[in-house]
Amino acid sequence: MRVMTVCLCLAAAAALASPAGAITQYSTDHQIEVEQAWARLAPKEPDTASVFFEVYNQSEKSDVLLSASSPAAENITIRRGTWQGFNFLNRESDGIKIKARKTTSFHPGQYEITLSDLRGHVNVGTVLPVTLYFKEAGAVTIEAQVANQLLGNRINK
Repeated sequence: MRVMTVCLCLAAAAALASPAGAITQYSTDHQIEVEQAWARLAPKEPDTASVFFEVYNQSEKSDVLLSASSPAAENITIRRGTWQGFNFLNRESDGIKIKARKTTSFHPGQYEITLSDLRGHVNVGTVLPVTLYFKEAGAVTIEAQVANQLLGNRINK
């Protein structure tokens, strides 16, 4: 048990030490804060990566993440995952509400930015630039490093 706890602590420390994920980015008005960005390659979709991060809205008003863009991919969508019985559905969303004074987590099984038809070779360690567009706060550009996560991720060679 103690060995497992130490291993989990070391894994968490290594994830936090990620150069791309450790950078916090702000909107120009400093109302939106985006941190802990990372990505993983899709296990069943060639040339596709999912981007995850934390968004903190420091404003007194809610905002909406409307869209995203990236020079690393031909197509970019915002997706929201939902369970229907035993089936997991990952559907495209028109926007994600970012509540005032709250953190919204983009993580596997919840929300994600999907980059498909990736341009060039993407491997574990590749940094993917993504610009997020908020209704009120405007654009925030993040860098998401591709991690070698479990759950069937492939590793390009």
